[in-house]
Amino acid sequence: MDASIEGLFLGLARAEDSVSRLDARAQSCPFTDGWAARIDFAEANAWGWVSGEIVDMEDLVLHDAQMDARLPDQALRATHGLVRARRKARGIGAELQTAAGAAWLAGYRSDPPHLAPPVDDAPGSAEREAEPPALVDELVQKIRALGRGETADPLEAVEEWVAWTRALPDRAPALLRAAAALEGWRLVNPLPRQNYVGGVMVAQALRLSGRTRSCLLGLEAARRAHMQPPRGFMAAATTVRLAYWLKILAVGAEAGLAEMRRLELARQVVLKRIGGRRAHDRSADLLELLLARPLVSAPMAAEHLGVASHSARRLLTGLGSSLMEISGRSRYRAWRL
Repeated sequence: MDASIEGLFLGLARAEDSVSRLDARAQSCPFTDGWAARIDFAEANAWGWVSGEIVDMEDLVLHDAQMDARLPDQALRATHGLVRARRKARGIGAELQTAAGAAWLAGYRSDPPHLAPPVDDAPGSAEREAEPPALVDELVQKIRALGRGETADPLEAVEEWVAWTRALPDRAPALLRAAAALEGWRLVNPLPRQNYVGGVMVAQALRLSGRTRSCLLGLEAARRAHMQPPRGFMAAATTVRLAYWLKILAVGAEAGLAEMRRLELARQVVLKRIGGRRAHDRSADLLELLLARPLVSAPMAAEHLGVASHSARRLLTGLGSSLMEISGRSRYRAWRL
């Protein structure tokens, strides 16, 4: 077997293991919703870095809470678009996998898409099992045949990409098809200003297929930490790029699992600290907010709990050493778990 194909399937094995462990842990995690909300912010912040839209995490969280400390600029609004897109993707079904769904994620239309009639699979998609080299060669040929920049209308380009992803061979593992879909999105690049839409649609497609049931995979944080390989359209280069996307899927799942474990430990420490408090104490509700946000300010906590700002500050400082003050200011302070 060729070394590049062997490396590709080693990467696939790592991705399968990492994604399976993350999904299994998310199914039993008592704060999966909070963890998912926190991942949304991390993904948006990382996408900003990858795209050259440098946005401070504090500004992003405050903008989401409509408590901006300063007038939001274009970079902040663009980055927050990924937070909104991931939230939308978790609450919708197969209707997202259309050009209308992509336009809705990108903010070009306000009403969610409707479910279209089912599309028959491409002829030959359910053929007999093929050897790994033949399967990889088929994926490479489909990627090389994909139109690149030939459609002026962005939504027509998205529709072309959606139809192309449906024609990918069903016998290929779900994560390998996802890697091919991500590479295809990069080649078509129908929404340059919202290029995160492709990753969100691929992650949601994995949920629809049942490959992930309890989480929406993140890609942008892993892309920030791992440089892309050189571009090219030769077969070997395409195989390298498929291996790159599998690595991104694996690293993203491993990072999400590590964050879940860290939050679980911090949560147990805080619960132990507040365990003997009175029944009307709001510390448990504050903990839910801290699990769902990368940082929390006193006004955010006050609005979430429905208490005065000084009461929110007292509750925050009363959670002990598991809570870290990160702003370094005497006013407008912020904490994180």
